[in-house]
Amino acid sequence: MFTWKILELFADCKGVKYYVKATDKQNSVEHKGNYWFPEGKVNLPFDQIKEQNLIDWIDKDAIESNLQAQLQAMDSDKKIEFPWLADTFTPNS
Repeated sequence: MFTWKILELFADCKGVKYYVKATDKQNSVEHKGNYWFPEGKVNLPFDQIKEQNLIDWIDKDAIESNLQAQLQAMDSDKKIEFPWLADTFTPNS
């Protein structure tokens, strides 16, 4: 499940700062970012724009896909070694 909020609206409705939280049964991940609307995306007079309009105008596919991947990684029971320890030399005594 994804929960979106608009934190800030940039001048002339050209972009927003957003917050999104993704949750599953056990975990949650959060992300804040900026999104700039493509030319012509904002199609309402300023005084008629609601938060949901701004959320709908964001191309959410890539953002939600990345958050979903993070949630799936958190569900993994597989232990992953730190990359800087992968080829660590250990002397025999």
